[in-house]
Amino acid sequence: MKLFPSNNQTIWKNMWLDELKKNPEKQEGEEHFKKWDKRAQMFDKRSATPEAVSRKQRILSMLKEAGALQAGNRVLDVGAGSGNWAISMAEMGASVVALEPSDGMIEILRQKRDAKGFGPDQIRIIQQTWQDLDLEKEGLTGEFDLVFASMSPGVCNPSTLEKVMQASRNFCYLSTFSGGSPRSCYNDLWRHVTGQELESTSWDFIYPFTYVYALGYRPRTDFNVWTHDHKETIDEALENITFFIQGATEVSSEIRQKLKAHITSQAIDGIFHQEQTFCQGIMLWQVA
Repeated sequence: MKLFPSNNQTIWKNMWLDELKKNPEKQEGEEHFKKWDKRAQMFDKRSATPEAVSRKQRILSMLKEAGALQAGNRVLDVGAGSGNWAISMAEMGASVVALEPSDGMIEILRQKRDAKGFGPDQIRIIQQTWQDLDLEKEGLTGEFDLVFASMSPGVCNPSTLEKVMQASRNFCYLSTFSGGSPRSCYNDLWRHVTGQELESTSWDFIYPFTYVYALGYRPRTDFNVWTHDHKETIDEALENITFFIQGATEVSSEIRQKLKAHITSQAIDGIFHQEQTFCQGIMLWQVA
């Protein structure tokens, strides 16, 4: 609930919007979703690693302890992906609306839902982007006990964050990177080959947090830190860096050749190795 709204909300909102102007990545359109179609199996596999499962259980426990996730609750999962969260929430007795635009992700989600024996009343799938979803038309305004967005590219600016709160009648949850993202481990490589910077910081946790804070809410916050050891073949590394940067800039055949040559020069026995530490910012707040 709103406790102490500030008089400078516009300042924090404009700071976020100004940073977004520096972000070259396009996260809309058919090509963007095709990227995730191709990555759906790998994404789902990574969400099942012991470290990922442990992080998920900590967050589910936090939601349960706060009263945000209980049997009988109605939950909206924004950017549901392959169902990593939706399935677990349904197992805890919640009724979940899973919003996801990618065909590849939805195919895996449906397979999981069917394997668990959940019907559409327990996990309803809507294939649409968060930006395009019309809450009023779908009758979803203020309909959810929890609106949940975990690392979702759909909640990427002030208006999409405000929309999260419009859909909720109680709790909102948001997590995003705090500091480096998966793309940042390729930044040195990209700079070496092209002389350009790869990313802006518009995705950083500080922007949604300070905006929600300025609106008068006092979110419960937490941070997860983990290290991922990238060990990839030369071809895998090339495909991964291409995946992460093709939304920001065109990867020509010439650039691909330069990237592959540099990756090959850094590889040992055909394996390109990078270790990266991630920090995930988490916040949970009540709108009523």
